[in-house]
Amino acid sequence: MPEQYINVDEDKVLKQGVAISDVYQTIQAYMGGLFVNYFNDFGRTWQVYIEAEAPYRANTQNLSQFYVRNNQGQNVPLSSLANFETDYGPEFTLRYNEYRAAQIFGSAAPGYSSQQATAALEDVSSNHAPRNGLRLHGYVLIRSKKRGRVCQPGPFSHFHFSSFF
Repeated sequence: MPEQYINVDEDKVLKQGVAISDVYQTIQAYMGGLFVNYFNDFGRTWQVYIEAEAPYRANTQNLSQFYVRNNQGQNVPLSSLANFETDYGPEFTLRYNEYRAAQIFGSAAPGYSSQQATAALEDVSSNHAPRNGLRLHGYVLIRSKKRGRVCQPGPFSHFHFSSFF
């Protein structure tokens, strides 16, 4: 899935006399949206957000149209301080208790118990998991329910197996 990553050259930002927080807030305000404050009108409280109109924030090339002030009061174009890079990543990441996880569905083969299938999954996850920068934190076994009953251990017992990375 293509993703846009903005790379801010913090050395250049400091040399131009711009506060780094101003750069990030300006990018957030124009390319996304930024909460400003609340106001009361007609007996209701309203939230105020600022954002650029859709045609201006739809294209990453429009970064040159946005400016941020430096410590001398001059406007500095954001395109001279930051640039967008295209990267690719997952469409979504599965999480379990705030850890990144991989979910595996399985059931015991005919002639094997659910305990034997669980032992086989534990063996595979601990001995054969890829070690290229991934760290296995643990696993959780969750037995599923079928038609409102908890499945008894047996050849047709389904279970979920999540590994944490």
